[in-house]
Amino acid sequence: MKRIGAYVIDYGAVVLLGLWLVSRETLLFAGFELVFVRLFLYPLCEWLFKGRTPGKCVFGLTVINGAGGPPTLVQALIRGFTRLVEVPLGIITIFIYTQSARCQRVGDMLSRTYVIPSKDLTRLRATIQAQNL
Repeated sequence: MKRIGAYVIDYGAVVLLGLWLVSRETLLFAGFELVFVRLFLYPLCEWLFKGRTPGKCVFGLTVINGAGGPPTLVQALIRGFTRLVEVPLGIITIFIYTQSARCQRVGDMLSRTYVIPSKDLTRLRATIQAQNL
């Protein structure tokens, strides 16, 4: 439920930013602003803010890679682009997520990332570091 709540907040941010860009006519191709923002806002936030988007911050979630660090730009882009296919599939995406051994959506599986509660991040990184010693 937290992931759905985070998505709703993030999508609201996409819509507001897209509408602001349309009203300002700051991009060369008017009308493509919302598509541009939708394609790149999630990945850029996840990459620049070390696995967090506005919605993930509100709900205390973080995206991590397999080593417990923030996602790379490529991983964030894979997650963002697969979201465009997964969201319209709705219930199928939720079914895949619930049947996944690690509660991952397809974008997470392809990018080898995980969404975890932020409060667990420090403990997880300490565990990973201890295993590597």
